[in-house]
Amino acid sequence: MLPVYRFRDGFSTLRKNDEMIETCANLLHTGKCLLVFGEGNHNDQWSLRSLQKGFARIALAAEEKNNWQLGVKIVPVGLQYDSHEKFRSRVLVSFGAPLLVNQIANPSKTLLENIDSLIKTTADSFDPLILHINPDQYEKRLAYFQANRVIKKDLLEQLKSDQKVVDQANPEIEVIAKPSGKNLKWLNPIYLYQYVNHIFPTLIVRWILRTKVKDPQFIGSLKFASGLVLIPFFYTVQTCICFLLSGSAAISTLYFISLPLSIALRRS
Repeated sequence: MLPVYRFRDGFSTLRKNDEMIETCANLLHTGKCLLVFGEGNHNDQWSLRSLQKGFARIALAAEEKNNWQLGVKIVPVGLQYDSHEKFRSRVLVSFGAPLLVNQIANPSKTLLENIDSLIKTTADSFDPLILHINPDQYEKRLAYFQANRVIKKDLLEQLKSDQKVVDQANPEIEVIAKPSGKNLKWLNPIYLYQYVNHIFPTLIVRWILRTKVKDPQFIGSLKFASGLVLIPFFYTVQTCICFLLSGSAAISTLYFISLPLSIALRRS
């Protein structure tokens, strides 16, 4: 991992980026691959943010270092999540067609022109790979998308379906939210069983999220990390209590098996 320095890190640190770009250009020269998060930041919107100049400068530096004969390729990779916060949400990873740098940029143009060309071409290549909701009146478009979205089993079909809904989104149309059906889940005995038996780790995780997490992007990761510790601990404690109350190893074993099974059945 190589650091990228920004203005907020101090103006004097920006010169270190030249060393980083040189290092990356040398890696490309030796046939290595680089993974770059071109947006350089994150948020919870369903849209492609403005691409930063770093990846373009690296690609151009590598080509210039090799008289524009290296053949550096930029491969766009789209990450499309079903949910940005929900734990265990599905994610589609899509690889676009490689973009040949020396066919998009050339030495007859200025550095700034080549950077702009690479950024624009790369940004356009993401259109079929991700869901992009127009930032103009974003909240209204998002509400339309959420109200009209249809869940598909296949992730490729899901992306195409979502893109179609977004293309039809009209921010001037008033959206009427669909009934969530959340109240009906309490009538499901499997849901009640898993809820009661997971109440303690659930309350602890909610407390951690409420008091420690400021960036919603980390909710899913923190749920996962907390669950790795809390779930085995409480499963062990609750199974021991079950054994103390029942005096039966068979009943306690069945109870232990039922705990993760109740979650799987609830989600099926």
